[in-house]
Amino acid sequence: MAKRFGSYLIDQKLLTEGQLAQALERQVTVGGRLGTNLVELGFLTDQQLAQALGRHLQMESAPLRAFDAIPADVIQQCSKELAQRHGAVPFRKEGRTLCIAMADPSELAALDDLTFVIGSSVKTFLAPEATIQAALEKYYGVARPLRYISMWAPPTNRVFDGEGEDTHEQTFPSLENFLQGLKSASEELLHAKHRDEIVAVLLREAARVADQALFFAITDGRAIGLMGRGGRYLPDRFLGLELRLDESPLLRQVVEKEEALMQRLTADAAGAALSALLVDEHPRLCVALPLTAGGQSGSAPRVVGVLYAESRQAMEEFPYIEPMRKLVTKAGMAMDVLIMRKKILEL
Repeated sequence: MAKRFGSYLIDQKLLTEGQLAQALERQVTVGGRLGTNLVELGFLTDQQLAQALGRHLQMESAPLRAFDAIPADVIQQCSKELAQRHGAVPFRKEGRTLCIAMADPSELAALDDLTFVIGSSVKTFLAPEATIQAALEKYYGVARPLRYISMWAPPTNRVFDGEGEDTHEQTFPSLENFLQGLKSASEELLHAKHRDEIVAVLLREAARVADQALFFAITDGRAIGLMGRGGRYLPDRFLGLELRLDESPLLRQVVEKEEALMQRLTADAAGAALSALLVDEHPRLCVALPLTAGGQSGSAPRVVGVLYAESRQAMEEFPYIEPMRKLVTKAGMAMDVLIMRKKILEL
C-alpha cells in the first residue's frame, strides 16, 4: 500500500507530526488539498510542495517558472471550458505533444477527455493546486474561487410579484415540530463524510425557522461566505463575500467570545459588508452561533465557522435558539470526528 503524502513528508524530514496534525485539522474545517494547507500555514514553500508531490507520486512536476509566460498559441490548444473542467493548464509543446499541468494527473478519465477533445498527444505533469488556480485566472480569465468555497446549497423556491418583489411568506414550524426534525439531522451529522455535508445540515435546519441562513468559514481573522439557504437567500449577494472580522462587530463578538448571539440587528452591528446581505433593511432578529472544532493538536478548540440566520419574527416569538445552539455543538463534534478520521489515516 502506498504511503500517504503526509507520512511521506514526515519520513523525508520536511514536516513534523505536529505540523501535519495542524494541517489536517485545517483541511477539514477550511477545505482544499493537504498540500495547499501546508503552504498556507507556512510549513512548505510552493517549490518544496511541487518537488515533494512529484517524488511521492513518481510523476514529473511542471517547473513553476513555466507558468510565468506561457505562449498564446499553447494556451489556445486547450479551451477555457476544458481547462476549467479538469483544472488543466497547457504550458509548452514538445513536438506534436502538448504538455499539460494538473493538480491530479492520475485521473485517467480527465486525460482521456483532454486527449480526445484536443485531438493530439497529451503529456500530463503535476503542479500544486494553488499554481493551477492562479494560471487558470491569468491565462483563461477564470475567476479564482475563494480558497474555501467548494459547494453552494441551492436556494428554496421563491415567489415574486409582477414588480419583482419577493412575496413569499414563510410558515415557521412549532418548537415541537422543529425538535422532531432535529433527530434526523443528528443522524446525518453522525454519518457525514465531508465538511460541506455538515454545513448543509445546519443550513437546512436553520432555514426552517428563518428567512435566510448563511454560513461563514472563519480563518485568519476573516469571515468567508461558504453556503447559504432559505426562502429569501440571495446567492448573488453572498457569493464571493470575504470580510475581516473587524469590519463586522457582530461576527467579531461571536468569534472572540465564542458565544451565541441573538439580537435586533442594526447596520452598525452588522458592518457595511454584512448589511449588504440583509433581506430586509431592518430585520427584527438575527441569530449568530459559533461552531468550534479542532484542538486535538494540543491547542484549544477554535471557532471555525459561524451560522448566521435572520428572521422577521420578534425575539419573543423565536423559541428555537437553544435547539439551534445544541445542533451547532453537535456539528462541531462531527467536524472533530472528520479530523480524527484524517489523522488516523495520515499520522
